[in-house]
Amino acid sequence: MEELCGLLQLLSCRLPYIPFFFFLLGTRSAAGRNSIDFAELRRAGRSSGNLAMNSIQNPARGSETSGSEDFNVGDKDAVVIVDHGSRRQESNLVLNDFVEMFRARTGYKIVEPAHMELAEPTIKDAFGKCVQQGASRVIVSPYFLSPGRHWKQDIPALAAEASKELSNIPYIVTAPLGLHELMVDIMNDRIKYCLQHAAGNVDECTVCAGTGKCRLYS
Repeated sequence: MEELCGLLQLLSCRLPYIPFFFFLLGTRSAAGRNSIDFAELRRAGRSSGNLAMNSIQNPARGSETSGSEDFNVGDKDAVVIVDHGSRRQESNLVLNDFVEMFRARTGYKIVEPAHMELAEPTIKDAFGKCVQQGASRVIVSPYFLSPGRHWKQDIPALAAEASKELSNIPYIVTAPLGLHELMVDIMNDRIKYCLQHAAGNVDECTVCAGTGKCRLYS
C-alpha cells in the first residue's frame, strides 16, 4: 500500500500548490481545452474489466461529482483525510500539503490529516483535534486509489475506536478516490511532464527534485 500512496504523491508532483482534482476542474482552459461538461461523460467500455465513473446523474442517488445543497459539509463537520503513512517523513509531509490545499479550496473550517499507520498524527489524534475545534461529526476521507482491505477493514476499525473514545461522535468513512475520468487527464499530464524533463526542457517536479529518478534508462 505504500507504493499506492506513492502514486498519489506522484499525481500531485507537478502542481504542488493546487489540488489535482480541483485544478483540472477549474483551469483546463489554460491548456487550450474546453471546460469539462460532466453531462457529456459516459461509461468506459467493459472489455478491459474496468469501469470509469459514470457522471450522468442518477436521480435515485444523486450526482457523484457535485452534491445536493442538503448534504454539504457544515461548520460543525470535520474532514479527516487519511493516507497509509510512511516511514519516510518526506512522504508524510505531502499529505499535510494536500490538506492545506483542500482546506483553502473548499473553505471547510475543520480539516485534519491522519496516517493509518507508521506515522503521526493517527486517526485517533485527528479525531481528537476535530473535537477540540468544535466538531460534532467527522467525515473520514481516505486518500487512497482503490477500495482494498485498508478501506474495507482497517480504517473503519480505527475510526470506530477513535469515536468510542470521544463519546461516540458520529462519523462516516467515505469512498476512496477510485476510478474517475479526470484521472486519465492527471496521469497523461504527469507522463508528458516527465518526458519533457527527460528531454531537458523543464525542471524536475517537486517530488522527483534531487533524486535523479525522472530520466530515461537503457
